[in-house]
Amino acid sequence: MKRWQFVLHQEALEEIDDLRPAENRDVRGVLLRLVNDPWQKPDAQIRPPNDRVYLVKHAGSIRIIYWLDAFAREVYVVRIERR
Repeated sequence: MKRWQFVLHQEALEEIDDLRPAENRDVRGVLLRLVNDPWQKPDAQIRPPNDRVYLVKHAGSIRIIYWLDAFAREVYVVRIERR
């Protein structure tokens, strides 16, 4: 069975690169926990009009905004931003 993996928008990757080292480690830790257990309860949800539901996990002062693609078994990271 194919394992879950995370996929990052380029903008999210650039934001991770700009984080302080401790924040970077926190974000990476959350991403690894998400691929090990993608169905864990999110910290919040964002439901834009006429769009999919985005899930939110917090890593300290950083918000990780993502959605799950169960068919491809991917945690699709849309944005990384400060709260």
